[in-house]
Amino acid sequence: MTADQLQGIQVTDPYPPARVLVVDDEESIRRLVSKWTDLSGYEVKAASSAEAALLIMHAWTADVVVCDIRMPGYSGIWLIEHLRELYPSAAIVISTGYGQVDPGLTARARITGQLAKPYDRETLVSSLDRAIAARRASDVRQPQQRYYH
Repeated sequence: MTADQLQGIQVTDPYPPARVLVVDDEESIRRLVSKWTDLSGYEVKAASSAEAALLIMHAWTADVVVCDIRMPGYSGIWLIEHLRELYPSAAIVISTGYGQVDPGLTARARITGQLAKPYDRETLVSSLDRAIAARRASDVRQPQQRYYH
């Protein structure tokens, strides 16, 4: 192929934009994190509870779930346990304002990242990028677990 022929070809990312589900009971945090995620080129949906997050996942499977741990009703830990059972390939990033999360939970639930509130956009995007990379690496090793909708 000549240089002139190559000029008309656009190189595209082989992956579509990653889907991110933001789960937080605090509306201001949920809106801000969703906005940062959207501005960073990801598809994003948000849920205010663990129950709502599962309903969204059933209709729109996210690649990454950014999940608050302490929420009224069902906790983020409850949600993570259900996500692992129903969506084993989803990457999970914990978002918490209560310090370090139990390392046993992190290992058992295969948590990809942890965000300590308050965090900035750069920290969020860095964590999302690492989670997406881990998810894609897992997909290469186990393509049968890939979910498309």
